[in-house]
Amino acid sequence: MRLPATLLLLTLTACAPFPEIDALGPESAAPPQLLPIDDLLAQAGTPTADPGPALAGRAARLKARAAALSASSAAP
Repeated sequence: MRLPATLLLLTLTACAPFPEIDALGPESAAPPQLLPIDDLLAQAGTPTADPGPALAGRAARLKARAAALSASSAAP
């Protein structure tokens, strides 16, 4: 009994008018202006350095510290 009632409710809500959306209309919003890629890249600024090597170094130091802590806690 619930499934047919749910389907009926969904069908009725799909046909409901939405005045807020209808008021916008297709001509109310202009499409965004297309820009050349060079202009977009100029707005983005200079690229940042690759964080990969710094993160790899930090990971290695943390692993070495974890190994040292593990070795010191295992010693009697």
